[in-house]
Amino acid sequence: MSITYAREWSRAAAAWTAAYGAVHVWWLADPGSSLAPPEEPYSPGRWVAVTLAFLAAVACSLIAAGIGRQWTPPVRWTLAVAAWIAGVCLILYSYLLATSLIGMLFGQYDDWASVLVRAAGTTGGVLTLVCAVAEQRRVRRTCTGCGRVHGRSPERRTDPAPRWAYLAAYVAVAGCAARMAVKVYEDVQAGRPLLPLDSPFTLFVVLMLLAGTVLPLALVHRWGRIWPRWVVPLAGRRVPRWVVLVPALFAGASFAGYFGVAGMTAWILGEGGLATAPEVWKVAMAMFGYSVWGVGLLVAAAAYFSLTKPDCPLAGLASRSPHDADPAQASL
Repeated sequence: MSITYAREWSRAAAAWTAAYGAVHVWWLADPGSSLAPPEEPYSPGRWVAVTLAFLAAVACSLIAAGIGRQWTPPVRWTLAVAAWIAGVCLILYSYLLATSLIGMLFGQYDDWASVLVRAAGTTGGVLTLVCAVAEQRRVRRTCTGCGRVHGRSPERRTDPAPRWAYLAAYVAVAGCAARMAVKVYEDVQAGRPLLPLDSPFTLFVVLMLLAGTVLPLALVHRWGRIWPRWVVPLAGRRVPRWVVLVPALFAGASFAGYFGVAGMTAWILGEGGLATAPEVWKVAMAMFGYSVWGVGLLVAAAAYFSLTKPDCPLAGLASRSPHDADPAQASL
């Protein structure tokens, strides 16, 4: 990536997050505005969105200013960490985006203003994370061709996933099992069929089961990166990384944000009647199940992202230490 392109990309991220924050400032100053969507439930308030947005804008602006300059590693690490925190928190603040989109898909939600605001917050978070990753690569002086630290990063899709990724994937499966156990118990108690064929909700349940079993396992097993032999037309070919990575990030961020952050906060504060539910053990299993499910998907997705990077175009130079690289290239 050229210095000019990287700088303009960082400036665009700073402008987007600053505009997102400015809109929330406007709504704070005029809370009765007809254009202001309702605040996110169980969130600390719009001021949190303002703080996160302007932290992201400042971090991205400083990253843009530092591109091409020989700033010290502590400064770059500080900017990268600040951008990581702001980006992740912006995405978590917009935790209802997935629920809104699913509701629209099933015709049960029509608040376009809230959807657009949540999409804007998620986009700002993603742009900020892109800047954070780019700055992290600069401070680590990764390969300019593929972003790896050769000798310490996976080089091929056939390399095994790290043990921590396996642990995260199976934790996600366990979280799904805990959540689905509650549903099975409720259906059996009420005398309902587990998967009624005449209900559109059945498709949603099937997708959830796939997201809690096939998806986390695909993130860490070889067949999630290389099509297995029984997929006859595609056997041996590479699985497009977005087929696995996008659903994993979408579901992981949604579960971790909605249940792990907002839900747990509401439960601890005694809001929403969660703590006084008749069978609190069901609430606990569902909340903790979804939370560890989401976190497990996100952690395993990080390993999958690294394992499925494109081949290094500078493969002939892969044996050279990244610290021997040209400083002008390492700053890109």
